[in-house]
Amino acid sequence: MGIPPKGLMRGSQKFERVTVTLVPTTDERSFRHIPSTFSPSNRTYAWRHYEKIEYMLVPRKISHSEIKVDIFLDLVKKRRMNDSSIQKFVQEFVNAKIQTDWKGLRLGAIGRPIVAEPPNKTFKRSTIEEILGANLEN
Repeated sequence: MGIPPKGLMRGSQKFERVTVTLVPTTDERSFRHIPSTFSPSNRTYAWRHYEKIEYMLVPRKISHSEIKVDIFLDLVKKRRMNDSSIQKFVQEFVNAKIQTDWKGLRLGAIGRPIVAEPPNKTFKRSTIEEILGANLEN
């Protein structure tokens, strides 16, 4: 069967997915701003820009003890990034976001980068579970 290529190619784009675990602090603001790039106007997840990388944030699990978020990275401009440099970039990105946008959360863990296709579904009905792409837990 062979080893799959490093990064999924769609046209000229290459995507990596890294799952991060965020841990809410005792601050109740933790759940006010769940990290996500969902666009209510387009009813789909959107790409955003940070430094030289395009990224998409898709929440996967939300509970009282943790929030798991898939971070999709478009590495077209950064073809030479290996797994450790991708994880280092994600760590710097998450720490910067915690300081500015994600107050009340702290970084718990960073998964290994894997080849993945980002969601491209448009949501007709916007239930919170559909928008977040996750099941809410107590």
